[in-house]
Amino acid sequence: MKINTNINRIIDKPDSSVKAFASASFDGYFAVHGIKVCEGEKGLFISMPSTSYSNQNGEKKYKDIFHPITKEAREALNTAVIMAYNAELAQSQGSDIVVQDSPGEETAEQSMDASGPMMPL
Repeated sequence: MKINTNINRIIDKPDSSVKAFASASFDGYFAVHGIKVCEGEKGLFISMPSTSYSNQNGEKKYKDIFHPITKEAREALNTAVIMAYNAELAQSQGSDIVVQDSPGEETAEQSMDASGPMMPL
């Protein structure tokens, strides 16, 4: 399965943990919007779109609307979205991404298409 990603909006607020909003499509069959790129103590991660509800005790809870089921799928989606975010950030800052080639490995440029990185799932 190929994952195409797109960074819809970068959040330019230094005090915000949310850094961007992204979308992803899977083999052109399914799409998910509202993925958040967040920065935490351990670095960048993604947060899937969610809905809120109140439990029996009246506490506000959140539940993902869409999410990867396996660890491998979550890692592939996380990597694809964060790669797209870093590329978009570098482009918006006028920087070039420098990738050092290793024999037999694709460069970031080779694995990108016009809509963002394509990651196997």
